[in-house]
Amino acid sequence: MLLEELYSSVGKLFLEIHYQAEGPWIYADWVGYPTSGNVLKGARAYLDQMQSRGCVAVLNDNRHLVGGWNASLDWLEREWIPYAEQTGLRYWAHLDNPDAFSQESAAALRERVAGRFRIELFDNLPAAQAWLRACVVG
Repeated sequence: MLLEELYSSVGKLFLEIHYQAEGPWIYADWVGYPTSGNVLKGARAYLDQMQSRGCVAVLNDNRHLVGGWNASLDWLEREWIPYAEQTGLRYWAHLDNPDAFSQESAAALRERVAGRFRIELFDNLPAAQAWLRACVVG
């Protein structure tokens, strides 16, 4: 179920946030080039949706991104990780395009999370969903 669509200042869609009742979890589908402003706005938005739905898991899909988001890593570590903990995030599945530059960004974020919540990186949707299902449903 589509919950929210976020658009850049020039009117381009950069994130669709869905509720996946099967988990339940939030599915964040990123699109286009990840500017720092979009990453900040979107990352907080899907955590807010997660918290409001009583979820503890997010499937973060970067398969439709073009480029990395290394410029946002310091903010993510300083602001987003503590906010993620505060909103109740326990499981974060990251889905990436193996040919995209965002894999490097995701690996760097995983190091910065350092056990504060569980984070796994995937290159296919069924594997990411299976991991989340196992975590959330047990």
